[in-house]
Amino acid sequence: MLKTPELLAPAGNMESLIAAVENGADAVYLGIKDFSARAYAGNFTIEEFREALDFAHLRGVKVYVTVNTLIKDTEMKMALELMYTLDELGTDAIIVQDMGLLTLAREMVPTLPVHASTQMTIHNTEGVLLLKEMGVKRVVLARELSLDEIKTIKAETGAEIEAFVHGALCICYSGQCLMSSLIGGRSGNRGYCAQPCRKQYRLLKNGLEVKTEGSYLLSPKDLNTSGILPELITAGIDSFKIEGRMKRPEYVAGVVSIYRRLIDRFAEDPDNYFVTEEESTQLEQLFNREFTNGYFKGDPAGELMSRERPHNQGIVVGKVSGYNQKRSSILIELSGELEVGDGIGFEGYREAGTVIRGMYINNMPIKDAGKNDIISVNFEQALKSGTIVYRTLDDSLMKGLQQSFSSPSPIRKIPVSISLKAHTGEKMELSVSDNENNSSKIISDYVVEKSQKRPTTAEDVEKQLSKTGNTVFEPADIRIDIPEDAFIPIKELNNARTEAISELEKLRMEKYRRQPYIRPVTDNAPAAEEEKEEHEPVTSEERTMLSVSVNNPKSLTSAIKGGADIVYLDSDGKNIESEEWCSAITFAAEKEIPLYLHTPVIVKDAEMDKLRDRIALAKKLGFAGIVVANTGVFRMTMGSAVSGMKIVTDSSMNVFNRHTLEFLTEKGADTVTLSAEMNLGQITKIAKYGNCEYIVHGGVQVMESEHCLIGGILGDTEDCGSHCKSGKFEIVDEKGYEFLVQTDSDCRTHIYNSRELCLLEEVPQLIKAGLSRIRIDARTMKSEHVGKATRAYKDGIDSHFSQNKKQAWESSDISEYHTRGHYHRGVL
Repeated sequence: MLKTPELLAPAGNMESLIAAVENGADAVYLGIKDFSARAYAGNFTIEEFREALDFAHLRGVKVYVTVNTLIKDTEMKMALELMYTLDELGTDAIIVQDMGLLTLAREMVPTLPVHASTQMTIHNTEGVLLLKEMGVKRVVLARELSLDEIKTIKAETGAEIEAFVHGALCICYSGQCLMSSLIGGRSGNRGYCAQPCRKQYRLLKNGLEVKTEGSYLLSPKDLNTSGILPELITAGIDSFKIEGRMKRPEYVAGVVSIYRRLIDRFAEDPDNYFVTEEESTQLEQLFNREFTNGYFKGDPAGELMSRERPHNQGIVVGKVSGYNQKRSSILIELSGELEVGDGIGFEGYREAGTVIRGMYINNMPIKDAGKNDIISVNFEQALKSGTIVYRTLDDSLMKGLQQSFSSPSPIRKIPVSISLKAHTGEKMELSVSDNENNSSKIISDYVVEKSQKRPTTAEDVEKQLSKTGNTVFEPADIRIDIPEDAFIPIKELNNARTEAISELEKLRMEKYRRQPYIRPVTDNAPAAEEEKEEHEPVTSEERTMLSVSVNNPKSLTSAIKGGADIVYLDSDGKNIESEEWCSAITFAAEKEIPLYLHTPVIVKDAEMDKLRDRIALAKKLGFAGIVVANTGVFRMTMGSAVSGMKIVTDSSMNVFNRHTLEFLTEKGADTVTLSAEMNLGQITKIAKYGNCEYIVHGGVQVMESEHCLIGGILGDTEDCGSHCKSGKFEIVDEKGYEFLVQTDSDCRTHIYNSRELCLLEEVPQLIKAGLSRIRIDARTMKSEHVGKATRAYKDGIDSHFSQNKKQAWESSDISEYHTRGHYHRGVL
C-alpha cells in the first residue's frame, strides 16, 4: 500500500501558519528571527513561536524550524541556546544547512530531530548515507534531481526524503550561489539573497551581443507538479514541500488547499486521478512565472526558463484595444473575467499595473465584466494596442481564501469520543479522548440526584456534550451511561465538558514538550570568549604552501614553473592519459610537485562510477590527493579505494566555522578550504583548529546550474546544438558588468564573478592568520598568465618568510580589474 506523503507548507508569519493549518497542511516550516534562510520573511520571535507551536500541535500539525544558514563561530553559542529552547518547547525538527551546527546539534541536543536543508546541496546516495550516519532524520534533496534519481536514493538509503513540489525555483544549485553575496554583500547562504537571478542580462558571444527572446536570462519558471503528483507519490517521496515563506497568507491557503485535495483524491482512487480546470486556474492565478515540472521528468532544457517576465504573470484576460487621452483611460477587450478590486498587468510593461478601482462600459460604471466585453479603466500611461492584459490579482478569490484563516471558528476539527457516566448517588465522570491516545477525565464534585420532576434524558446530555463551540474538537462518538430517573443540571454538564476539553487541549500541546538539558560546558560547546569579534594574528611556524587549480596541461606546466608547491588538476572528463597531459604530469613528478585530482561540485549517482575510475587512474599515475567538492564524494573518498591519497575539501563545502572544520578533519580531510564568504577576522579564528586553505586569486564561481544556459537560449527543444562550444560567452548585467559563462562536459553551467579575486597584497596578513595553504584558482585564466600570477604569490610568500619584507609585486601587475571579495567586509 502506498504511503500518503506529508504536505509541508511555508509559514512566513502567524497568518500564513494559520492559513496552512486550516487548509490541510500536515506540517509547516518557519523561521525564527535569527538563522533563517528567508531573513526577509516575517519570521517569529520565541514568544510568537511558542504560540504558533501550540496552535499547530493542538491541531495535530508538525512544526519544523529553519536554522538553515551558515553559522559564524561568534554565533554558535546563540545557535546552541536556540536549539535547546526549540527542543524544550517540542519542535518537531530543525532544518539545517551548516555541517558544524549539525554535528553540534546531534551531540548536544540529541533529542531534537534534524532535517538536512536543500542548502546542503545533497544530490547523491553517498551524501544521504553520510547524513544518515550522522543522525539526520530527513534530507531535503536538491531540486535538480529526476524522479528516477530520487527513487534510487530512496531505495539505496531508506532515508526520509523531502522534495519541493510547488513554487519558485533557483537557477543555481541551492547552497552554491555566491552571486548576491559578491555583488552586494547579501549572502544567500546567510538568508539575505537579493535575487540577482530575477534581473535583466544581455548575452555576449565573443564580445558581440546575441539577440535573445526576453532579457531575464537567469529566471526560471515556477514549479507546479499538480499534473504529475501520482508519479511523485509512487517514487516514495515522504514529504511534499511548498515553497513560499515570502508569499502572502492567501497564497499559502490556496496552494495548500489544492494540494491537500489532490493528495487525498489520489489516495482515494489512484487509477482515476485528475486535476480540475478550476484547480489549475487557481494555482496559475495565485502566482506564476509560467509553470514547469522542473527536473522531475528529466532535463527540461529551455522550457525551464521564464525569460520574458520574472514576476507574477497572472492569467490572460484580454488585450488593450485603445486609449482615451482625454479621459486618461485604456480600453480592454476581454477574453476572461474582471471585477472591481482585481489587479491587472501588461505584457512588455514591467512596472505598469494597477488595481481596478472602477471600470465602465459605454461610460456606465459596472462591477464586473466578462468575455467579449470592452471595458474602460482609468490608467494614465498610454499603452500600445494589442498589448496582452493579465489579471495579476483576483480580488474575489483572495477574499474567499482570507475567510479560511480569519474566521474565529476553527475550520480544521479533531474528532473526539466523549463518554459520560452519571449514576444516581455518585459523582459524575466525563472523559474525552482523541485518536492519538490522548484522554482527559473529569470527576465532578456534583453528586447525581434522583429527578424530582423531569429526569435528564440521554438526548439532553448528548445535546450539551455536543456543544464544543469554537474549540478544535468535534464529537465523533458520544457514549452515555445514565439511569432513567437521574437529574443533572445543564450547568454541571457544561462545566464538566469545558473542563475536560480544556484538559485535552493541554495534553495535546504539552505532550510535545521535552525535558530541559543541563547546559554542559565541554570542549565541543561554543566558548564564551568566541563572542569577541577582535582577533589576534597568529604567526605560522610552518611555511604556508601555494596551491594552484588548473584545467589544462599548459597551465599545469606554467604553475609549476611559476613556483607552485601543489597543483590541483581539473580534467573535466578529459583523458589525462593523453600525450600532452602525460607530459605535463611527468614534468610535475620530475619537479616533485604533488598533484591532486579536482572532483566536481555536482556528481550524481549515474556519474559516481566514472568518478571512481578517474580517482583510480589518478592514484595509478601517482597523484598525491583528491580535492572533494560535495558531501557524497567526501563519504566515498573516506573508503579504502583512495587509501594513501590525501583529501582536501573544496570551498563549495561551505566551511564557515571550526565545528565544520573539525568534523571534516576527524572524518579524514587533510586540509579544508574555507568558505569564500569569510573575512580575515573569521579566517584567523578558525585557522588554529586545523589545516586551512583559502582561495586568494582567480575567477570565483558565483553559480553552478544543472541548466545549460547557452544551449537553452540558442538551441531548440530537440537539440541544444552544442552552441556552448562555439565561442566565449558572457552575460552582462544592468550596470554593464560582465560575468563569464562556461559549460562543462556534463552540460552544467558555471558562471563566474565579473571581477577576478586578487589578494596579492594581503598575503602577509593571510600567512599571519595561520593558513596552511593559499590557493590560486587559475581555471578561468589563460595558461600564459598562470605562471606570472603564481610567481607573484610565490614571491609574496617567500618575502614574508625571508628577511626581505619588501613586496615585489602589486595586484595591478597580475589583475587589471579585480576585487578583494569578502576579505575585509565578510557577509551579514
